[in-house]
Amino acid sequence: MLSRFTKAFLLIILTLFLLGSLTLLHPPSRAYINPWTGDLFGEGGVEQGLPVFQKSPTNDATHVSGDSAAGGVIMGKLGNATAKAELGRATWKLLHTMTLRFPEDPTEDERNALSSYFYLLSRLYPCGECAQEFQQLLKRFPPQTSSRRAAATCEPPPP
Repeated sequence: MLSRFTKAFLLIILTLFLLGSLTLLHPPSRAYINPWTGDLFGEGGVEQGLPVFQKSPTNDATHVSGDSAAGGVIMGKLGNATAKAELGRATWKLLHTMTLRFPEDPTEDERNALSSYFYLLSRLYPCGECAQEFQQLLKRFPPQTSSRRAAATCEPPPP
């Protein structure tokens, strides 16, 4: 006859073994990909049939200048509403954290870096519709980079 302690111990070991087996059978899933089929969730996920709005003047990876921040949206429509909402919340948190940690008295290079980041984000944002709206907001409300307070309080609304 087994003691209560031994029975409890064996039950715990069996439970841990079953949980471990389940994690091996069910690989970790990404928010946008079905782990069983590999298909993108929701209306085909990222629609590939949408036109690219504008291409940059050069595709040379070594070309980096202020011109690379100017241009049209690169990504297509993101069809998954849940993924779009999660992406928006994460981006909003990133932008808030970045502007709140921005130097109080930034150099010209730091000011240009933050401004370029906003414009590049508006081109590369994974949701094409949101990126277009973000670009329109940046035209109406250009990034204020003169100080931490200016950057944090005049931050454009999220894409």
